[in-house]
Amino acid sequence: MASLQERVVLVTGGSTGIGRAVVHRLAADGARVVACARGRDRLSEAVSGVAGATAIAADVSSPADRVALVDRVVAEHGRLDAVVLNAAIGYAGLVEETPQDAVETMIATNLTGVVDLARLALPHLLAAAAERGRADILVTASSAALAQVPPLTIYSATKAGAHGFVKGLRREVTSRGVRVHSITPGPVSTEWLVRGRGAAPVSDDDAEGRLSPGIRPERVAEQVARSLSSYWSRTVAVPRYMGLARLGEVPPVDRLLDMVLSRQAQRIQRITDRMVADRGG
Repeated sequence: MASLQERVVLVTGGSTGIGRAVVHRLAADGARVVACARGRDRLSEAVSGVAGATAIAADVSSPADRVALVDRVVAEHGRLDAVVLNAAIGYAGLVEETPQDAVETMIATNLTGVVDLARLALPHLLAAAAERGRADILVTASSAALAQVPPLTIYSATKAGAHGFVKGLRREVTSRGVRVHSITPGPVSTEWLVRGRGAAPVSDDDAEGRLSPGIRPERVAEQVARSLSSYWSRTVAVPRYMGLARLGEVPPVDRLLDMVLSRQAQRIQRITDRMVADRGG
């Protein structure tokens, strides 16, 4: 495994959940981590006291913010060795009930933001690979990219697009020294469910009751660190058994799921609505 010592790593969505756990893990491994998020206060809280971590407030759904973010990282650190494209937003709702602004925000953040930040970072990453032998792009995708379950159809589509982008980009840049990874977690205990419904950021002390069921974000951060240290590009499900979600695309399993889930879609939506309400969303 390669060392993360002194590598300059940009992590988007670094103020909460998976992103925050990644920032802490990579900094503990010796990386110089630049955390990015929209909320300046929560972001400052996330990196406070973390040696080797700094913060830049930016909205990855904004084209201007994306350009400024990459330029500032390179200006302040002199190089860029890896990007962890983790920022994402979800909206749990049936397609016909999802507001237009939620659709546009998911696409702009989860897909366009991922593709364009990778595009902006690549000249610097290719330069780092040529000079130091490697660079990395890692995308936090989702098991929802592998198996689509209501009421996450639109969110799943954005994550499937990001997952497909990883596979294509890997075939463009691997021979030039850039490893391209994707992590596909199952449910993770974060605030994503209520934040996707418009709940405002809160302090860490108030966040506990808003967490959705799932694994600890630190388990995902562990695989991010392992990927950035690997000599090979990786696609990793967390937990590993979530990789079985791919079976949902295999006939006749896919046709069975079409029938079963379609009949249960509204019931699943009602359960989701109760989960959001219980968490203050």
